[in-house]
Amino acid sequence: MRVRIRTVAAAAAVVFGFSASQGLFAQCAGTIIAYELSGSFAPGVVSGDDKLKLAGGPFHLTMYGCSTLPPTESGPNYTINYPVKLTATVKSALLPNPYTIKPAQMTLTVADPATGVDFVALTGPVDIFGSTINVQGTVALPAGTLTVPGEAVFSAVSIVTAQSAFKYMQGTDSTTLAVRGMASASVYTAPPAAGAKPLLYSNAGQVTAAHSDGTQSVRPLQASVVDMGASSDRVMLRFYASGVRDASSVRVQIAGQYVPMIYFGVAGYFPGLDEVTVEVPRSLAGIGDADVVLNVDGQTADPVRIHIQ
Repeated sequence: MRVRIRTVAAAAAVVFGFSASQGLFAQCAGTIIAYELSGSFAPGVVSGDDKLKLAGGPFHLTMYGCSTLPPTESGPNYTINYPVKLTATVKSALLPNPYTIKPAQMTLTVADPATGVDFVALTGPVDIFGSTINVQGTVALPAGTLTVPGEAVFSAVSIVTAQSAFKYMQGTDSTTLAVRGMASASVYTAPPAAGAKPLLYSNAGQVTAAHSDGTQSVRPLQASVVDMGASSDRVMLRFYASGVRDASSVRVQIAGQYVPMIYFGVAGYFPGLDEVTVEVPRSLAGIGDADVVLNVDGQTADPVRIHIQ
């Protein structure tokens, strides 16, 4: 297959929770683009033994790149851009909360096939659970998504599941998981200055209920009312926030109780905003009025009042 290369010195999106050097931003004389991918790994393992228990779990990855930095390496079928800055979260059945996968090095490869799909690929060694494994992630986007050389900004598009995959290798073992979700890109908006007080917005949010039959229902957090639904439902709250995306520690309390963190970072569809998603424990059902308190690297935002039915 003939491949046309797009020099995209920017990034893709979604799987881990880590931070990297700020050097990229200091070097950039042009526009910084944030590429994001949000979704989940398919519940079935494509191949290998899923020792990290990632199948079926959610992920969110954001990569930032500069539109004016040239690729560090290129060839007939690829363009590699490095350095990039990455942040992200991934949830595994091994742990109750999303954990951090810290990369020793990551590179970005972007190729635009003449026919078929556009590919964004991540590859590199990753330190996880005290050992180094090799990671490869390939995200397939609808043809024509990456259309502007040097700078690609696009609205949310579906990931082509059949041709997207996340592979990790431990020694001689290799595991491949299918990827599904949405990808988007936007012009990066810098977060508030270091030391600024974080903010949790009270007038925007969502309540997601995951039902026992595998379906989900999503509704706005209207009038700050949280309906816990059936006893078998898993209820999650998404809040929009500021001052979260580059944090190393984010915690949320509801009614004085720390609750499981599902995701914190850049908001996928609102450039400049961050978001925080937490799970509401069943033990809080029927508690009534309760304060939601966000703590970011030791800084506490003003509480938001909700009502849990």
